[in-house]
Amino acid sequence: MPDIIIIDDEVQIAELLAEVGQMAGYKTTTYTEARYFLKNFSRDNQKKSIIFLDLSMPDIDGIEVITELGKRQCKAGIFLMSGFDTELLNSARHIALEYDLNIIETLNKPMDIGYVSQLLEDLKATL
Repeated sequence: MPDIIIIDDEVQIAELLAEVGQMAGYKTTTYTEARYFLKNFSRDNQKKSIIFLDLSMPDIDGIEVITELGKRQCKAGIFLMSGFDTELLNSARHIALEYDLNIIETLNKPMDIGYVSQLLEDLKATL
């Protein structure tokens, strides 16, 4: 079973996504600071991972994380999240695709948790 990695400085959202992931049978890890995620994330643990990445982080923004994941040739499935406009999500998606990252979905905050739960259930069969 793949792991879910949640990178979001909003603790309530990170905890909610972790709970949804656990209910779907995934092991979850949360990071409220992107720099700690990047420090701990290696090629060994990325192939069967799903990453929820908030684009607006206080220490390192989501675009910088996308760039670093691209440099590391990340193979994890990625959900991009933002509480800002859809244009930011679309721009981040385009940048991520240029790095050949596997973007599963873009999610506007607040999210439809039922939709996220269904996506995670559907992904279990493909990962």
